[in-house]
Amino acid sequence: MLTDFQSYAGPGDRSLPMNEISGYQPVSRIGEVVQNSFIDAYEFALLQDSITVNELNGSAGVNPGGGHAETKPHFHAWATVQPGMVTVARKKKTAVFRQYIAAETAVPVIACASCLGAADEKNYFFSGIARSKSVRTPDDGAGPTTDEFFTVSLGGMATILNTSGGPVFPGDLIEWAFVVGGPNGTTQQNRPSPNERRIAIQVASVSSPKIIGRALSFSKKGESFDLLLKM
Repeated sequence: MLTDFQSYAGPGDRSLPMNEISGYQPVSRIGEVVQNSFIDAYEFALLQDSITVNELNGSAGVNPGGGHAETKPHFHAWATVQPGMVTVARKKKTAVFRQYIAAETAVPVIACASCLGAADEKNYFFSGIARSKSVRTPDDGAGPTTDEFFTVSLGGMATILNTSGGPVFPGDLIEWAFVVGGPNGTTQQNRPSPNERRIAIQVASVSSPKIIGRALSFSKKGESFDLLLKM
């Protein structure tokens, strides 16, 4: 099912229930593999203006409609990245960025799953866990005022938020997901979410093509945990 925690901006989100004792403490960065990234604005242009519940859970071809699920967010909210957020990139996008100089040294990614359903997961691959932030501001027509580039971790350890809707145990294989439960799963959405839906995680089977790593610590839903990234 969709969880309320999927709308939080990573384990460091200030809206999460935490204090000085149980606050967000990133795991050691020793031995991590890092690369530069930027948000793929072309992906925002391809998004639908809205999405239904059945499009969200991957059953739109069998049963169209199903009620309104969510609306396309503003670009500055969609493109904002915080440490600990999962990022993915579209497959076979070489031709689009062949003439784009920034893509020579950084990978174009997305970190928001708004208006993307379970059926869209096959078009993307895991591109890393954000390790630095890129907070975008509303466009005033005068051009960007902040640096849009950030870094992601591809190897080593990372701290992420448990958005799976259930507990995660040490040793569990973890995969990314636009919708927890996968295509034709148990997705439920009774009302539009007030926040942007982020890319979630869930416990995976050994044969899953979306595995991002292995859990190193226990976590209840909505808590942060340490993850050993799969190289």
